[in-house]
Amino acid sequence: MFQRSLMVIALVCCLAGEGMAQKKDFWKSIVAYFDSSNVKGVDPAYITQPDKPWALVLNSNTGRTDLEVSSTMKLQTNKEDLTISLDIKPPVSSSIGLWAGYRGWGAGYSLSLSGNSGYNFDLNMVSTSYGINLSIKRFSFDKPKSSFTLSGADGSEIRSGMFDDKLVDKLLSSPMKIGTVMFDAYWIFNKKRFSLLAAYDQSTIQRRSAGSLIAGIMYYYQKLDYDSPKNFFFIEHGGNVGLMKVYQGSIGLGYTYNWVPARGLVVNAVAMPVLTIVNKVKSSRYEIEYPDDKDFNNQEDYFNAIKMTHTGDEMLNGGVRLNLDLRMSASYSVKDWYFGVTGQGRRYHSNNDNTTIKLTDWNVKAFIGRRI
Repeated sequence: MFQRSLMVIALVCCLAGEGMAQKKDFWKSIVAYFDSSNVKGVDPAYITQPDKPWALVLNSNTGRTDLEVSSTMKLQTNKEDLTISLDIKPPVSSSIGLWAGYRGWGAGYSLSLSGNSGYNFDLNMVSTSYGINLSIKRFSFDKPKSSFTLSGADGSEIRSGMFDDKLVDKLLSSPMKIGTVMFDAYWIFNKKRFSLLAAYDQSTIQRRSAGSLIAGIMYYYQKLDYDSPKNFFFIEHGGNVGLMKVYQGSIGLGYTYNWVPARGLVVNAVAMPVLTIVNKVKSSRYEIEYPDDKDFNNQEDYFNAIKMTHTGDEMLNGGVRLNLDLRMSASYSVKDWYFGVTGQGRRYHSNNDNTTIKLTDWNVKAFIGRRI
């Protein structure tokens, strides 16, 4: 009995030791993958990686999404066109954050400094073969700048000007709700001599100048919602549209280049023309119902009594369109320290029958990091 107990104890110890050894082998394989994945198959004369694998990075982000909405309608004379434009420029958003990781793999946290209302999510991933950027934004806005242009039948301008801000507050008294989803991804062809990581992640080092042909895809979704009877003026003068959803899918082919003018300095540019092959706009239309103005003593009560009814949705195809995706960065490394700046700009254009939407989104990131 004693011998059998000893055999059981010995067997348990062996299994436990084998389990611990397997765990150690598992973690060794994970670390080995992280250590080799960024430089596997590359030309060491062009690409290497830092000796110290850990990094701690302090970064800041600044950006803004601007929106231009313009609607054109025929006046009752049928000889003149009236175009009303909204220029939506929310406050610049800014944040500061801290990131920590191993060979470019890690996590971080950012704190908003601007106090903007709404929701803002950004995800950026870079590897030897691809780069991915995802941006999701939602916010409301109630103080746009508005202008008008009156044109003749021949297109010549008769009169133009800006609407008074107080008047816009009355005619657009319910906040506009805006949401966007922007996604783009690149595929790198020359990963043997070109590293996107060296430009945007600093987990590798680009020793000599090199470039690569890239292929990419882009997806863009936007929701512009101002379907409230308090916004009757802009709904009625925008083809009775109070809600628009834009869907765009694009493919592209471009080029990216890492310029290394001095040791430790890398300047990158990505330029990719994209062809929009999916370009659809879904518009929700409404009928405005005005009350009898004789029943009200003041203008505010009259505006509050205005009603509207949803009359249906319409899906239009905007056709094939050519666009451009741009991104740039500059970084400098000295000993265990590195710092730099990256920037990306996007512009999207869509329209239905008589309403045109132009969105401009930009983001600038500055960072300083130390390898550990």
